[in-house]
Amino acid sequence: MNDLTHKGTGEIETERLLLRRFNISDANEVFREWASHENVAKYLQWKKHESIGETKTYLLDVIGGYSRPDKYIWAAEHKKEGILIGSISAEMADERSKTATMGYCFGERFWNCGYATEALRAVSDYMFYDVNINRLEAYHSVENPASGRVLQKAGFFLEGHMKQKYAAWNGICHDSDFYGLVKDDFKKQYEPEIKEFLDVEKIKLSAYTIAFKCTELSPVTVIKNYIPGYKFNIIDKDAKTVFGEISLRLGFSESLYYSGHVGYFVDERYRNAGVATAACEIILNLARAHGFKKILITSDHANKASRRVCEKIGAKLIRIAELPIWHKLYAKGGRFECIYELSI
Repeated sequence: MNDLTHKGTGEIETERLLLRRFNISDANEVFREWASHENVAKYLQWKKHESIGETKTYLLDVIGGYSRPDKYIWAAEHKKEGILIGSISAEMADERSKTATMGYCFGERFWNCGYATEALRAVSDYMFYDVNINRLEAYHSVENPASGRVLQKAGFFLEGHMKQKYAAWNGICHDSDFYGLVKDDFKKQYEPEIKEFLDVEKIKLSAYTIAFKCTELSPVTVIKNYIPGYKFNIIDKDAKTVFGEISLRLGFSESLYYSGHVGYFVDERYRNAGVATAACEIILNLARAHGFKKILITSDHANKASRRVCEKIGAKLIRIAELPIWHKLYAKGGRFECIYELSI
């Protein structure tokens, strides 16, 4: 898992977007939505397109590059509207240090809607976990601070300021802000402040008619790379009925990215009654007590009921990820996992 695994521009689905390869039939939308707009190209390194022919020439070059496994440039399609709204790319900067440079461009009428951040976050996950990139970086003209806000919202860190680094399409060199994100820092956002087990009797682990009964405190297992965690029975407050199980894992790992911090199972007899949603809301009290700022909750992409639970508790779909063959969920028949993030 240490070498780069170039996979090319694979399809990525997010909450609102479908990131896919460009086709020559996209020329009209690319020209109409952003390539022909002066405001879009104002601080970019290419001049606005004056004709659809320029756009077709550009797309032919992009499409030709897809034959290379290290070519990463996506068209961003709005799932609900069914139109292209922008593009995003990851250009290999240094194979040895496993570093890629990010770039993105969205149509003006789609600015300030969070689309660029949504796409950047999903592509970052793809590059870190599907390609095994170690470092992502990006820079922009200081005259374009909105680009910096996109990077910040996607978790990138401002690392410095460079004099006349950014050459715009008209040849003018702008000062630039430089951002970076390494995989270790990406992982840290999902680590709890407190990793030792807490006294669960002092934490409210009940709501409505549901309560938790702790059945296991799992220690860290170095050999199997298991994360320590709690396991509870989901019971009624009279402790007469066991509805299912729920767990919370106290840390982060490559494997946990696909299986999530929270896992739950509800007996078939008690499904469609809000038990899973209520249990997930209760377990957040324990996550907060441990100092989590964000957690991941995952679901098989075909499990619509589980996906609705994630959505009901306010989790945001980051992307639908292809499971690696080494993961235990793959061995159980899983192939694609929905990666949800919840800020708590």
